Amino acid sequence: MSSAFDAAGLIWLVIFVYALAGSVDLGATFWRMVFARSGDHEAERIAARYVSPLWEAANVFLVLIAVAMVGFFPGASYAYGTVLLLPASLILILLALRGSFLAFAHAAPNPPRAFWDVGGVTGLLLPAVLVSVLPVSEGGFVGGTDGHLTLQFGALATSPTLYAYLVFGVAASLFISATFLSDYARTAGNDAAYRSYRRHATWTGPLMVIAGVAALFLMPSPGWFHDRLQAQWPWFLVSLVSFALALGALWSPVPGAPTSGRPRWAVVLVGVQLALADIGYGIAHAPYLLYPQVSTVAGFSNQAMFSGLVWVVVIGLCVLVPGFVWLWRLFVLDPRYTRS
Repeated sequence: MSSAFDAAGLIWLVIFVYALAGSVDLGATFWRMVFARSGDHEAERIAARYVSPLWEAANVFLVLIAVAMVGFFPGASYAYGTVLLLPASLILILLALRGSFLAFAHAAPNPPRAFWDVGGVTGLLLPAVLVSVLPVSEGGFVGGTDGHLTLQFGALATSPTLYAYLVFGVAASLFISATFLSDYARTAGNDAAYRSYRRHATWTGPLMVIAGVAALFLMPSPGWFHDRLQAQWPWFLVSLVSFALALGALWSPVPGAPTSGRPRWAVVLVGVQLALADIGYGIAHAPYLLYPQVSTVAGFSNQAMFSGLVWVVVIGLCVLVPGFVWLWRLFVLDPRYTRS
């Protein structure tokens, strides 16, 4: 049923958009905490300038993912809601803490540093908890039958695949945010902050790649997902090439510039890298939403629901994406704001 895969592809697209925007958002609050404590006030100021107007904007895509998942794949939504009750509750708690303390920090005239620390710690924990859904979806950690599914916490907690994914999720968030903030610092004309973020992007990027490769090799083999993922090697190979070019762009010489590097190109190449890896992973995962309990076709609602809801999602994207782009042009790409 092509509609089922079209719906899955649409949800995967929204997840990709949230992964990029959310990584920058969550990583920026963590870097702000780190640089505030290390005394690098120039880098802290750049992170603060980004976080101040945009810290809540990315979460609207998270809401859209949940709405689309429930509408397109109610069976998978019920299964995930049952299996991931504890992780999902933890995500909601972390989001509530982060939102509350950042709101207090922005409202208070002289907020305690602990307010920003809560934002930084939750910005580090949320990517790890969110990415833990991936190894669960690949199978091996869910027991029972339809309607009585349980998450096998013991098997999951002792699986090296889980910890490879956790490192990957955290490193990816830090790498994406550091690369983006290096460009943000360059736009603001702050070379000291630019060098700080470039330095951290240089080590978080390779850590992300190493963790991703480790997750592949630590998967149970032979297995359905392991074999299908290896079959998508061209996507991942080109993704690695894009990653290497992104690191090279951060250090490439610029004639007449006081500091080397082309961070805007690096940001674009990182986006291409993640898009290619996202496509390869999505194609490999396509037959199942939750292996082996829920397949993409079996978990699909129906054609009538698809026809109606797809317009809701598309219209939602048409409203959210331009609004998000407008916010970025106003608060991220405009030197008058970044340098104020």
